[in-house]
Amino acid sequence: MTTFRAAILYIDDNQQNLDLFQQIFGSDYSVRLCHTGAEAMRIMEKEGDQVPLLLVDQKIPDLSAIEICKRVAKINPQTIGIILLDSPDPQFLLEAINEAHIYQCIVKPWKKEELKLILEKGLHEYGEKVSKLHELEMRANKDESLELEIREMYDSGTIVGEESGLKREIEVIKKVAPTDSTILILGETGTGKELLARSIHERSKRKHGPFVPVHCASLVETLMESELFGYEKGAFTGADQIRRGRFEIAKGGTIFLDEIGELPEEIQVKLLRVLQEKEIYRVGGNKSIPVDVRLISATHRNLEEMVRKGTFREDLFYRLNVIMVRVPPLRERKEDISRLALHFLKKLCRSSGKYLSFPSESIEYLSRYDWPGNIRELQNVIERA
Repeated sequence: MTTFRAAILYIDDNQQNLDLFQQIFGSDYSVRLCHTGAEAMRIMEKEGDQVPLLLVDQKIPDLSAIEICKRVAKINPQTIGIILLDSPDPQFLLEAINEAHIYQCIVKPWKKEELKLILEKGLHEYGEKVSKLHELEMRANKDESLELEIREMYDSGTIVGEESGLKREIEVIKKVAPTDSTILILGETGTGKELLARSIHERSKRKHGPFVPVHCASLVETLMESELFGYEKGAFTGADQIRRGRFEIAKGGTIFLDEIGELPEEIQVKLLRVLQEKEIYRVGGNKSIPVDVRLISATHRNLEEMVRKGTFREDLFYRLNVIMVRVPPLRERKEDISRLALHFLKKLCRSSGKYLSFPSESIEYLSRYDWPGNIRELQNVIERA
């Protein structure tokens, strides 16, 4: 079994120094040795992403130690630079830190134990930098992917365009998104209500906070209250610790209650209290917890008809219906079908790494269909095809 050894590139024009370093640390690290800055650059250009540590003597004939560190940083910014000094030099140290962002300077002659400790700390620092960069890249890719999806689906000038059946809705969203107004989105199943809610969140002052979607129809009625508002330890059998509900998790951001027409009356009463008092009570608790969230809700049901029938509270309906956005079904905005179809095809091309295109007659055929499942059905058909 091969043991992984971290790579160190050591640059020194004194062969004795190189040999000594190889002798002492060659069993612990994968040591690369060279005499000049030019040679070091050739190694870094080929293997830079595999060299976490750079050790360079202060006096190199062709390039200064600082210049070498600066060039290496351009090739791989994560590489940790360490410079070996002949004598303490505060001015050089200041220049090295400010210009080359080196990790540390060490005055020669070095001791094995001290240098070993510095090398290990440098490797740890390199690991932290790489891990942080990976985390940021993952987050950026996720945010970019979501932002692209939202922009392509709902931003004027791309998928929707000036002739879209959603032009009026987009204008309303642009006006109300920066506010904290409660929004109710109405539309048939599959019209993209959640993505529209995400678009509102991304345009709001809360965009750096969480977006917490809750599909009310999928919640078990007996657990609905604890899912939304959380519970205290010992509130019921199995509650062995405090659990935050979705409203607490959404603190500082947006909570999206999809299919809000499915809420039972008991939960409607508690939700009304949240909207009025801006606070919640966990199940089994008697202490109020302030909530700082924006509420966006959505449903495919006719809430006004439900109010008339007494199955949805009128006072809650008016609390939810501060700003109403109606999303027309796809059959009422057939001008969007071709744009959406091309959007989903592009999305599939990105995920599959393939180039795909529609035969000319396909778009015309798609546009003649009424799409009772709306955007979701269109997306599924394109993916299946």
